[in-house]
Amino acid sequence: MTSPAGKRATIKDVAKRAGVSTATVSFVLNDNPNESISPKVRRRVLEVARSLNYHANAAAAGLARKRIVNVGIVFYKQDDAISNHFYSFVVQGAVKEAIERDYNLLFSYVDATYKSYADLPKIVREKNVAGVLFMRRLEPRMVRDLESLGVAVVAVDTFPQLRGINALLIDNRRGGALAAEHLIELGHVPAMLLPRRPPPSVGERLAGFRAAFERRELAFKKSAHVLDTEAFTFEAAYEATHRALSTKKAPTALFCPNDEMAAGALRAAHESGRAVPRDFSVVGFDDIVMSKYTDPPLTTVSVVKEHLGRRAMARLIELVEKLDQAAKVELAPVDLVLRGSTGRAAPRRVRR
Repeated sequence: MTSPAGKRATIKDVAKRAGVSTATVSFVLNDNPNESISPKVRRRVLEVARSLNYHANAAAAGLARKRIVNVGIVFYKQDDAISNHFYSFVVQGAVKEAIERDYNLLFSYVDATYKSYADLPKIVREKNVAGVLFMRRLEPRMVRDLESLGVAVVAVDTFPQLRGINALLIDNRRGGALAAEHLIELGHVPAMLLPRRPPPSVGERLAGFRAAFERRELAFKKSAHVLDTEAFTFEAAYEATHRALSTKKAPTALFCPNDEMAAGALRAAHESGRAVPRDFSVVGFDDIVMSKYTDPPLTTVSVVKEHLGRRAMARLIELVEKLDQAAKVELAPVDLVLRGSTGRAAPRRVRR
């Protein structure tokens, strides 16, 4: 049996061939537990649906189950989150979790400037989703408008952090502390690269870095242990490290707030004649794929990126299904991955 030539089979086609009502077909295909359908009828409906190559419309299926099975991820047009070496893996985790929980995942983009409901994501304006994930940043007015429409919101590594919003954040403070403690244990008094306008996540990494000094009862001076950079990039880190290594009191170790900056620091070290890690050690943050292939491979603070996406999506679905409506902030764990870019500090020469 086939559907009419050139046409996609509909639920009416299935009902007609099976000799039942469209409601019965819907109950069978959506496995509605509240309706008693005989095994014989159920088998006939499934066989007809298979022979017609019929697939239920996701939105219609959601209505039959009395829930929307679509959720979304919203990106800002000006961001590179979907192709970013870090966030692409977060998205991958969210996609896998949605698939495993039998949810459809839609993507949408918005402008950085939000004025009114007309600027909401298209998937929200068209009432296609029950909840959305945001990554990297939030527009507070947009979030409040989404909530007023009953759309669940979960934020992933975003700023600003809004009270009452479910969020998945990286344990940045612990990450900064792990980096500092590792370098101090190797005999270094490390410095940290810091962009002039750091996002809150990097501010937390600095706080953890400083706290490690305090726990070891080491003096921390921003002028000595923080190196300003112009941006959060390879080029800015390269330039800042090159300047620092040309001074008489050059640091012997450096913590960089992301792996891209760490790669820039490694380049500057090589060009200044420092052997890594014999003369100079570098620690990064994020553990992106590139960190395994730098020269030498990079010691870095690892974030389980796919876990971050999975937990965010799982939390969003909990909100959509009203399993747990409490506002929660969860911290994604971090760990230090040791590779070849860090080593014990060389003994200081004593002048006679």
